[in-house]
Amino acid sequence: MLVPRDFVSTLESQNARLKAENEELQARLAASSSATGQNNPPSEAAATSGHGDLITSSLQNIVSEPSQLPQFMGVSSGITLLKHVMSAVRIERVPTIVTSRETVSTTSTHGNPVSHVARVKSPLPPRHAADHLVGVYFQYRTPHLPIVDAVKVKQALDVTYATQTNVLSDRETSLQVFIAHMVFAIALCSVGHPSGGRAPQSEECFHSALERLDSVFVHAKSQLDSLMAILLVAQYIAVCPSKGSLWLLTGTAIRLAVDLGLHWESDTDSHHVDPIVLDERRRLWHSTYSLDRMLCITLGRPFGIMDGTNVQLLSSERSPPDSFEHHSGQAHNHLIRLAQLESEVKHVLYSNFRTRSLAYPKPDYLRWLPDIEGRLQTWYNSIPDVRRSHPSSIFASQAYWDAIYHNALLLLYRPNPVIPQPDCRALCVCYEAGCKLIDCIKILHRERNIDIMWKWVYHIFMAGTTVLYTIWHPDGYVRKTTTTSACISAIQSCASTLSALSERWAGAIGCRDAFEALSSATVDWLITANQEDMERSRSHFEQHLSDLQQQLPPPVYNEATTDLLAMLSLDTARFGDWLNEAAQWSEDIQYVDFDDMAWLE
Repeated sequence: MLVPRDFVSTLESQNARLKAENEELQARLAASSSATGQNNPPSEAAATSGHGDLITSSLQNIVSEPSQLPQFMGVSSGITLLKHVMSAVRIERVPTIVTSRETVSTTSTHGNPVSHVARVKSPLPPRHAADHLVGVYFQYRTPHLPIVDAVKVKQALDVTYATQTNVLSDRETSLQVFIAHMVFAIALCSVGHPSGGRAPQSEECFHSALERLDSVFVHAKSQLDSLMAILLVAQYIAVCPSKGSLWLLTGTAIRLAVDLGLHWESDTDSHHVDPIVLDERRRLWHSTYSLDRMLCITLGRPFGIMDGTNVQLLSSERSPPDSFEHHSGQAHNHLIRLAQLESEVKHVLYSNFRTRSLAYPKPDYLRWLPDIEGRLQTWYNSIPDVRRSHPSSIFASQAYWDAIYHNALLLLYRPNPVIPQPDCRALCVCYEAGCKLIDCIKILHRERNIDIMWKWVYHIFMAGTTVLYTIWHPDGYVRKTTTTSACISAIQSCASTLSALSERWAGAIGCRDAFEALSSATVDWLITANQEDMERSRSHFEQHLSDLQQQLPPPVYNEATTDLLAMLSLDTARFGDWLNEAAQWSEDIQYVDFDDMAWLE
């Protein structure tokens, strides 16, 4: 194996840098210990010198911050967090910190050796392009999580561009540079590129951010900064699922949030805690909660943390009432309320109530259904005025709000373990909600407002299969109350939209092919008058359903239905897992620069 000439010198320079950082940390630890010893009485120090040494040694790697808020001690040290995060990130080469073009030896995240490659530190885009990307990050179709505010991002940009002329240590700038590159990476996923695909600079910005992730965790002034970094990585992975496991990253974020006590807020916190810090804690908690609910509801998995927390919604008092920022805060709060409602629906309809007890009573479905129906309708009626939103914001799209509302209706009314055979009213609601959801996703795709591709493919696929379920239902109520042409139009609209989505994401091809086969057999059955031809179309439809079932992962609780028709609506978690696996495809890594940014103008 050929070894580059500067291989040894590169290792020596990196070793020297690590030694310097280690000495700096030891000096800080010694100074902190000295100050603590001066503040403690001699008797107290003597009492804790024996058994206390064991406690101190066992907790010496835990990074905690002084705070009046409740906090749980756990394994949250910077090194441990870095291992957890990097194990959830899937890249061909682990980024190596470099200051110029040099040849380095790297290994993959799975420990496999990778050939020596030339690494080039990602250059920064022009400042005007950077400001444009920040606007895209906050206003366009990125996953809608209030992880960072505009003030912090602007500060990060100022520091990042100042490092080009001023020499500052990594400890002082690592977090700001990390934030800037992550915002660039996420925003570039939302910007149209002349090639028709994703801007290749996005991946390079992501790698540049990962190069500073270890420094962010080690030198973080607050564990809130560490949580924010994890959520930004998760936000990128949500848009580019091939680059890691969103499930693992979200789990890590939940546990760190619990370590920090973000899930609990006392009545006195709003009076004794800095409003800026309190607002940041709320934003990070609700971002973590929203990610967990989105994944668990889609994949049919248990929640990372149960509902019932008393964390207040985001405050909009820091922005003028007529500003876009004020409306954006209201929109984020409205999304949080919908996540809480959907969480309740999943708990009632999809939890495994094996036994009953006084502590865990089984919900009364007949009393609960009218209540949740009314609250969902109230939520829809109180959607923030889209005319007050920024024109480029996803919150200015009525199709977006309609889509997530009708998706919630499908979650509530389609067949589920509690009500496997819905009545005629529920079938009609499923049909209408499915058709409207298909139309809304078609509009979102036309307007290029699709954020998490695999999630929206799942939504439209489930909407289409639910429409098919209502059409094929034995009682024929939907067919009697709806014209044949309307049914065929809804089916064809879903098939064409799935086909268009598959051109942008290869993981949707399986859904497209399966639905086209099912829809073709359904259309033939609808327009056929001859009984023999109808039976033949039904046979073809059932065969396509059987083929589709063979492609799905095994059922989570070994409760797969033997009714092929019911599979269209009951096996939602298996469809979600199928698409989640398809989303994590591999791509070739490209290394490009920002020399040509004209397409951003």
